[in-house]
Amino acid sequence: MAIAQAVREADPAARIVLGGCGYDVLSSPRGSPAREFFGHVVDRARDDYDLFCVNLYGDPQDIPAYVDDARALMRAHGYERPVVAGEYNGPTLFEFPEAQAAFQQEMTAVFTAPDPGPEAEPPDRRTMRALYDRSAELPDTLRMFMEDCPPGLSARRDRINCRQIVTRNVLALAAGIRRTVCWNLAPEIPGYRDRLNLMGFLFGKLALLDYDGTELAVRHPSADTFVLLAAQLEGADQVRRVAVEHRPDLYVFEVERHGRGALEVIWTAGDVFAGEEEAATRIERPWPHAEAHVVDAFGTPVPVERDGGVVGLPVSVTPVFLSAEPTPGRATA
Repeated sequence: MAIAQAVREADPAARIVLGGCGYDVLSSPRGSPAREFFGHVVDRARDDYDLFCVNLYGDPQDIPAYVDDARALMRAHGYERPVVAGEYNGPTLFEFPEAQAAFQQEMTAVFTAPDPGPEAEPPDRRTMRALYDRSAELPDTLRMFMEDCPPGLSARRDRINCRQIVTRNVLALAAGIRRTVCWNLAPEIPGYRDRLNLMGFLFGKLALLDYDGTELAVRHPSADTFVLLAAQLEGADQVRRVAVEHRPDLYVFEVERHGRGALEVIWTAGDVFAGEEEAATRIERPWPHAEAHVVDAFGTPVPVERDGGVVGLPVSVTPVFLSAEPTPGRATA
């Protein structure tokens, strides 16, 4: 259309992204208004974009199905374009039914209450105020998204965030996506804090960085995991899931890296919120390489045992990187 034509005239090498097919589309049933709308867009815009963008929120385990759905949506109209992830991150409220129910209950109460008059706060701010007024009664899966939640809950949310920085990327890459963009980098305004801001409540804690004064100098734990993941995946040509007999809960991914040693990324399925409380299980992997180095998503070295061409290591909901390359600070066998 007009925009695509203008872009291509200005830069014939530019690639136009159709963005972004979001959680509301991907999580809705077939035939839903959201899917019908996006189907109409895909049909009419077939000649006006080069890359199909999906926003990968919600349960990370749904990512392969979401990517398949995006491709099927295009194929239903007789063509297909490469898929990219223009947004992803987690955890979000969408992953915790009890948290979502508590939030929706409060919002419904506000929207169905008698009209408070023109001088009242907007409904979204009244909803947030009501949540903070009764925060002690709310499920922990909701409280962890709130400002000034107990330090233990804040740390748990951070760890979930770190885990999902790894799992979302690896699952997307294994589904054939070659470009992902983490949302978001940092708050738009230095020093801005408003705990009654609904968007801040839903997504504010996903920022990788924060300001120290006017400088982006504060790195959240997720930023360190992002750097670790990027270093591990540098040079990756292909990511492939390996089926492990009798262990459908075990996620093992082989990463082929151009000019680099072997790499596997491994984790087990488990409860998003409470999975860390479950004991790790020991697995064995065939490993014909000279060295074995293991570090988890938090950058912590993981003990690894070696018996000939096999290595043994503990695995849990926290992803680990099993690499044939020596790197300072990582366990070696």
